[in-house]
Amino acid sequence: MKRTLKIFLLFWVFLGGCTTEYQTIDRSETAVIVDSVFQAEKIGELDVLVVVDRSGSMNDDADEVGSGIELFRLDIEGLTTDYRFAFITTDSGTIGYAGYYDSSSSSIELAMAASILPPAADEAGFESTYVFLNNDDGIDFRRPDADFLLFLISDEDEQSSISTSIFYDWLQEEFALVKHDVVAITTTDECAYTYGIGYKYIELVNLYGKDAIPICGENWEYWLSESSFLTQMISSISLSQTPIVESITVYVNHESIYGWSYSEDANMVTLDSVPDYGSLIEVGYKVAIE
Repeated sequence: MKRTLKIFLLFWVFLGGCTTEYQTIDRSETAVIVDSVFQAEKIGELDVLVVVDRSGSMNDDADEVGSGIELFRLDIEGLTTDYRFAFITTDSGTIGYAGYYDSSSSSIELAMAASILPPAADEAGFESTYVFLNNDDGIDFRRPDADFLLFLISDEDEQSSISTSIFYDWLQEEFALVKHDVVAITTTDECAYTYGIGYKYIELVNLYGKDAIPICGENWEYWLSESSFLTQMISSISLSQTPIVESITVYVNHESIYGWSYSEDANMVTLDSVPDYGSLIEVGYKVAIE
């Protein structure tokens, strides 16, 4: 939310006796900006579907998928204990399935889930998601009232006949009554090699206002817990414009707070403590208009 306030300064100068003169010494203009974000809400039910490319080039990544999801589980247990995980392959013709896992599942079971999926020749993540959620296993896994989080993990582009726009529209319709989000871990331009970039996966998460996680990055499994608005607890806000620093004011639920700091290099305000679930966090500031 952004509001613009124009300020015009007019100085009156009184020069002795009864003589009054008016002098305009500056006509400066500023704008007031308010950047805002909502903290994650506590979740009643959460279903997490992890779609994993199990082709030959992904053999070395299964362990990272497992450890990353286990770390992710530890984070979401602060939001809900009523969750389910399911793992499927990207082979839509013969989908490999592991699950479902819930709060009663051991850490070893969840960490091994991606590794026990069978090899898959196809890399059709969109088709696999659609087919699974409409077959018996998927219907048993998915709860109609649960929020839904989809992880798509592949080092190649999505190769099904479903376009990104069609898949996005289907997700919007399928999960219209609950909150849902999509996370993609794939080959991006940041990777050292350029073949197999996951263009369709990148396009999809861009529609959700985010970037894909580079699968070539070090320790990318640690990034999973920060990858979805459904589960990320916010303690910092990147500002949309460069502020006049002394004008910055920070609000939590419309009340001004003082426990924060500003980083000029990152153009970011960081709070000293993490606001409660569902809090509205706002940063107001002025910017100079040339």
